[in-house]
Amino acid sequence: MLRRLLDSPWTYFGLAGALFVALLVTQFEIKLPPRPKGTADDIRALAQRDDVNVVFILIDTLRADRLGSYGYERPTSPALDYLANTGIRFERAVSQSSWTKASMASLWTATWPNRNGVMRWSHSLPGEAVMPPELLQKAGFQTAGIWRNGWVAPNFGFNQGWHTYVRPQPSNSPDKFQKRTPSASAVVGTDEDLTRAAIEFLNAYGHKRFFLYVHYMDVHQFAYDEASAKFGTSYSDVYDNAINWVDRNVGVLLGELQSRDLARRTILVVSSDHGESFLEHGLEGHAKTLYREVAEVPLIFSLPFELNPGIVVPNVVANVDIWPTLLDLLGLPPMANTDGRSLMPLIEASARGETVEFDRPAFAQIDRTWGRPTGDPDPLVSITKGPIRAFQPTAPGKEGEVEFYDHAQDPWEARNLAQPGPDGVRRLPEPIHAAVQEYLAMPPAAWGEPVDVELDEMELHQLRALGYVVQ
Repeated sequence: MLRRLLDSPWTYFGLAGALFVALLVTQFEIKLPPRPKGTADDIRALAQRDDVNVVFILIDTLRADRLGSYGYERPTSPALDYLANTGIRFERAVSQSSWTKASMASLWTATWPNRNGVMRWSHSLPGEAVMPPELLQKAGFQTAGIWRNGWVAPNFGFNQGWHTYVRPQPSNSPDKFQKRTPSASAVVGTDEDLTRAAIEFLNAYGHKRFFLYVHYMDVHQFAYDEASAKFGTSYSDVYDNAINWVDRNVGVLLGELQSRDLARRTILVVSSDHGESFLEHGLEGHAKTLYREVAEVPLIFSLPFELNPGIVVPNVVANVDIWPTLLDLLGLPPMANTDGRSLMPLIEASARGETVEFDRPAFAQIDRTWGRPTGDPDPLVSITKGPIRAFQPTAPGKEGEVEFYDHAQDPWEARNLAQPGPDGVRRLPEPIHAAVQEYLAMPPAAWGEPVDVELDEMELHQLRALGYVVQ
């Protein structure tokens, strides 16, 4: 009977039980005992081990420049900064879209958006697409995904390869819990529900080799508790408060790994699907453009040991590189037909204090009419290569609305360097234009086109509650 209870996802994703009394959100504190010390040689040696777990923490809507380890002056993120400062921090990581489903489809399949094709509200990854949890399950990992964002729900194909893939039951939010949600109705529950569910997963399966994916959502919802209300009440301040709240949740999860002696055999990865705009280009929110504020996200690898000093990789990388790198670290076979690359050569070079060329551009794409079932596609492609960022619309009649920026002189993309030609049409410099055309000409992924799914009104309402306009 006990074994059946432990094997049931509803046991460890339930909300009842006195186990959590000491972990009430108002009592969350970050107490992180030190991990063993490690060196660059220990990084490559991880591939020879057969006891390394993976915890993948996805913090929805988290832009990189709001974390202390990325230079932010406010103390929004002590737990994440600890991981970055004792692990591997990628200085410039580009997400592949500015809304969740398109971005996560690229992240999980390690393919550019134009190849996997998941760009509209009704698109779903087909069953033929091979996902990392499928590979890890075959390698003997116990796999669990815990999420609150409806764009990664099972009907969109993100449930492949998981022993358990669930949205946790929501608890009642504390009276002093604040939500300045960008939508008319808030997503129920809080990220405390995910943290509790993750701890219960560790209770049930911490003795096995595991892969745990936790998709935090309260930064997206601008949600926080009283203890995290440190930075004011403006829209931007509230966003920082929400980061601090989620960071405290991450700190509790890290503390659990430490207390169970799991940290010394666990790789943690922290990333995000996209960032958030605060009128830098006249817009608030995300899912509309591909400017830096919505495109550049944190990427942190924390290893089973502390690095002193931590490694900083300066090259431009992409979210499609996350899983090729993780599989390389674990010594597992690579995914087939990917656009992402293992970043191990960059990590090793940075550990030696060297720089290496990594000339592959990082692409992102959004269909700006993705939420309109009857709207004509309006694709926008971005390319990031070194300090250069450029934007190319591809819908008929919009090809000349290009933008070209040099981050060495203009890091926040305020001055468009694309000048009109003799015919009055703006064009990208030829090498950048050629790279975009090469991207657009790439063949579809091996599994073919995405699947169209029908959503009922309840599902559409849940997605609208995230703040997206789905007409």
